[in-house]
This record gives sequence, structure tokens and C-alpha cells, in this order.
Amino acid sequence: MRQKKYILKQIAIICTAAFLFTGCGKADKSYDKGMEYIESEDYGKALKCFEEAISENADKAEYYIGAGMAYNYLGRYDEAVEKFSHAFQESENTISNTNNKQLYYGDAISKYGLAKYDEAIEDCKKALNIKQVDSLDEKINLLLAASYQAVDNYTGAQKIYDSIIKSDKKNTKAYIARASLFVEVKDYESAAKDYTKAMDTDEECDDAYFGLYNVYNLQKDEESAKSILNKLIDMDSDDKKHDIASGKAYYYLGEYDNALAAFKKAVKNGEQDALYFEGMTYVAKSDYNSAKKLFKEYISKEDLTKNIDAYVQISNCLIEVEDYEQALTYVQKGLDLGETSVQKSLLKNNVIIYEKMGLYKKAYSVAGKYVKLYPDDKKMKRELTFIRTRI
Repeated sequence: MRQKKYILKQIAIICTAAFLFTGCGKADKSYDKGMEYIESEDYGKALKCFEEAISENADKAEYYIGAGMAYNYLGRYDEAVEKFSHAFQESENTISNTNNKQLYYGDAISKYGLAKYDEAIEDCKKALNIKQVDSLDEKINLLLAASYQAVDNYTGAQKIYDSIIKSDKKNTKAYIARASLFVEVKDYESAAKDYTKAMDTDEECDDAYFGLYNVYNLQKDEESAKSILNKLIDMDSDDKKHDIASGKAYYYLGEYDNALAAFKKAVKNGEQDALYFEGMTYVAKSDYNSAKKLFKEYISKEDLTKNIDAYVQISNCLIEVEDYEQALTYVQKGLDLGETSVQKSLLKNNVIIYEKMGLYKKAYSVAGKYVKLYPDDKKMKRELTFIRTRI
């Protein structure tokens, strides 16, 4: 799951030089303003601008591609796919080919985010077959490799990572991506080497530090794991996101008060992602009321690329404080997003909530659905048998 989040964060980056900044009409001005918001990472405002451009002129592919990419940044992949579906152009010329390459790339990001990896692979191949906008090829190849990795085609993925690194020995993203592959196949020595190389090429890359921390944990090397976290905390960085990285490092070290101080500082400086991590820290302190407030605030942020695990976490907190009706509401909201990565946890919470409420018929129905989806979960099978005795 961590690898998926990293890949989406790294590849959903518009190469603005590849987009066409347009003319002087009202729609064009809205589009250009949207591109400026993309560059400043204000994706909610960018989306509004692209939607305004579309409302003024519904015939320009660039506007739909811009809106689709904004939805990708916000993690709203179904809506992104809908926008990309309007953008394909049949004509063969430089502008159409440029747009179509952007389109396939953007759609591939959406499909990857929706765990439709085979479709993402096809989109990547179509994008790479278009020769315009070569500057995008590295990002597309990274996404193709990640998609191969997601369907356990490790050989295909590693070939791409190896090729990228061979042509660019300082490619931090490729080192981290290949390291994640090595972790999956339990080649921890090679993973550690790649994470270290990533740190050498970009000493402020917190993903490399946390990746290496994870490897040390898997190797049961507690001393090295703590050392790499302290090295991250002590880093002298001007990056506005460093407070989040420091907070996470403190969290992993079990220094929760220091973690909270770092996350609160990050939120004060406009880094709303820190709300999620602040909530997780309160969960670790068993302060579920404080945690649920932060998760609610985090979920309510419309212009934020959300970690949808927040729906699992807030339902956990509401179960702990025995607010079952609210817990049920957030479980359903999370399930409605259709994200497979949290479906299992949310359905499990759904069963728990109905049991706590004494609604055993409903609990039995959800548990039955759960067992069909996850037949290897022996604990839920036993729970299903128990619930049947209560009906």
C-alpha cells in the first residue's frame, strides 16, 4: 500500500511544458489559471478553473485533460476517468498526438489508482507508442513498471527500473521504486542499497529514509532503524513538508508528544495532510475523541488528496467511544468510494458495529458478504457461525 501511495504521488505530476498554454479567450484564461494552480499544488482551485473552461468551451481536449489530472491529484479517480473519456482525438497531428499522450498517461494514473492494473498497462503502452512529448516517457515507464509490479510481473518491472537507472544514475524515483520491488521479493540487501543510493542522490528524500527504516525493521535491526529516523529528524531542511516527515519519525520512535508538536506545526504552516497523522498519533495515545475530531476535519477538506484509510480510522475511533450510528455513517461513506484497499477493513468494522448495536441479522448479512470476498479469513468464518446463533 505504501508503494502505491508513493507511485501515485510521484507520477501524477503534470509536465507543464508538455501542456499547451492557450490563447486570450475566457475559457483559455481559465485553463491557464488552472495550470498555474497545478504548479502551486492548489488542486481544488485548479479543478474549478478547468471546469469553468469546459463550461465556456466543451470542445477542447486540453480542458478535459487538465480537469482529469486535477481529479487524479485529489485522488478522485473515477471522476478523472470520466473527464479523460471526453478528450480523445481521432486526428493525426502534433496537437492531437500531444493531447492523446497526456490523455493515456492521465487515464493510466486513474486506472492504477483504482487498482485496474491491466488497464493501466495498456494505457501506458498506448502513450509510449506516441512519439510526441518524449519528456513524459520516464514518468510513463515508471507507472508501467509499477503496474507490472502490482500484478506480480517482477521481471518486467525490474527491467524498466534497471533501464531508467542505467540511463540516469541519479534518478531518485527509480531507485526508490526498484527498492520497493526488492522488498516485495524479500531481497532486503538490494533494497537497502537502493534506498541508500536514493538518499545519496537526494539527501532530503524522506521516502528513502522511511523505506530504509522499513527494511531495517524487516531485518530485525532495531538499532539501525532508530538511527535512520534520528538522522531524518536532525536533517536541516527548508522543505515545508519536513515537519510531517519529522512527525512521522517521532511517531515511529514512540515519541508521541514530539510527533504531535511537529504535526501541529505542519498544519499551522498549511500542510493539511498532517491532520491525518496527528489523528493517528492520538489513536496511539488512546485519545479517541481527539483523534476522531481530526479525522473528521481531514475528511471534510475538499481540496485535499486524501488518504482514504481515514475512513477506517474514524470508524475505529467511533466504535471505541461507542458512537455506533456515526461509525456506520463513515463506514458507508468509505465503502461508497469503491477503493479496494480499505474495503476489507471497512466491512469488518461494519460487522462489528451491527453486532454492537444488536442488529444480528444485518451483521450476519455483511459477514456473509465478507466471507465470500475473503474466504481465507478463518476468524470471520468463526464469527459468522457465532452470529448465526444470535439470530
